[in-house]
Formats: sequence, C-alpha cells, structure tokens
Amino acid sequence: MTQRPQESRMISGLYSAATGMDAAANRHEVAAENLANIQAPGFRRRVMTQTTFEAELRNRMVQNRQGQSIYVGRDLLHSPYSAMLGTTVDDIQYDFAPGNYQMTNRPLDIAIHGDGFFTVQGPQGPLYTRSGAFHVNENGELITVDRLPVIGTNGPIILPADASTEGVRVLRDGRLMANGVEFGQLQIARFDQPQQLTAVGASLFAAPPNMPPEPSEAEIQGGSLELANTSAIGELTAIIQGTRQYEAAQKALTTIGDAVQRRIGLR
Repeated sequence: MTQRPQESRMISGLYSAATGMDAAANRHEVAAENLANIQAPGFRRRVMTQTTFEAELRNRMVQNRQGQSIYVGRDLLHSPYSAMLGTTVDDIQYDFAPGNYQMTNRPLDIAIHGDGFFTVQGPQGPLYTRSGAFHVNENGELITVDRLPVIGTNGPIILPADASTEGVRVLRDGRLMANGVEFGQLQIARFDQPQQLTAVGASLFAAPPNMPPEPSEAEIQGGSLELANTSAIGELTAIIQGTRQYEAAQKALTTIGDAVQRRIGLR
C-alpha cells in the first residue's frame, strides 16, 4: 500500500527524532567518559562524529549476483524506506594529539615529546601507553600504575639493588641511569596509523597483529608527566549540547507521536 505524503512525513519525523535521541545519548556518554578521565596522565579523549542515514546510504555499496558493485542506497532513497532517514553516529575515534605537560620533579614520572608510546607487558601481550607515572615494585621492576611491567629494549627494566628511585635520571633517548650506571632503556614504539589501536582500559592500547610497532625518535623527559588531552570546559560544553539535543529530539518525538495517534483515531 502506498503511503500518503503526510503519513510518510510523520514516519520520517519519528525516525529522525528517535535517531537524534540515540546520537545525543552517545555524544553525552563520550563527553562524560572524557571528563571522568581528565586527571589520568596520558589519557586520550574520544571524539564522536555524526552523519545522516541518507549520507550513509548514498555511500553504501553491495555486490550483486554478477559480482558488480552497486550503490544500494540509491535504490533505498527512492523507496518507501526513504522515510527511515535520520541522524546516526558516523564514528567514535581516539584523539591522539598530545596533551599538556606538567613538571613534577619526580624521577619516575616520564613524558614522551613527539610520536610514540611506552611499551608495557599486558596479560596477553604488549600494550602501549602515553602515561608515564611509573613506580618500582618489590622486585625492583619498573611498573605502571596498573602494576604492568614496563618493557625496555632488552626486556623488563629492573632498578639496581643498591640504587634508589630518587637517584634515577632519564636521558633524552630513553636511557635510565642510577649511580652513574645505565640500567635500562625505555622501548618507545610508534605507529603510522594509531587510530587502528584498540583501547584497553583508560590509557592503554593494544595493536592488531598485522601492525607491528616501529622505533620512535621522540624525546624523553624525566620529572614530567603528559596530562590528558581533554579539557573540562570543552567536555562540559559537549555534555550540555548533548543534553539539549536529546531533549529537543525527545520533545519532537512526543509531538509527532501524539499526531500519529490522533490520525489513527487512538485519541
């Protein structure tokens, strides 16, 4: 049965409002997570982009039975399903831009200036982080705040038994010195496509098997921390905008829903 123009507009409005609410909820969630981790050294904020189903459909290709690529969206846009167009989440990615740096004068606070990640040993393989708030465990191993061993160019980094953490010096190339003796060098890894990394917790990332790390020429600084690359004002603004977008879409959904019920005689 062919839809009447007014009915089609109502259905389109319902879908637009519903998908708008979903996109706003996602925007709010992303900003709230960024804000919650603003005190985590090396944290990388998430960024959400939105698009419309119409734009998504126009670029959606499928293979037909003859193996030819066709744009399925062009057919859908001129069908009754064209009413089901609205806003959708295009992508949510991590922003790998550097954060601000803070001098702490604590020897085991270490920052990377440039592209690269510290390499640490996770439960199932190497992980990568920009958080350089390191400590030493009972065995003298250099570890992260999550108690994961920090990996050097020759394996785990172990502080000499006769050295103290207060006497540690970090050279620009990542070598670690204590009592004038080198006891390890940080393994700094870089990736050409960091967006392909997978987040593991707040400040840790895992690399896919087909993307091995490359050596980094970044400069290393001791007594300094890289802060989260997010700002309270920016995330609070995003939360407010997301809330307003959600409320506006919710109001539109209610208004259109009432109109639909009146039209079909439920009111």
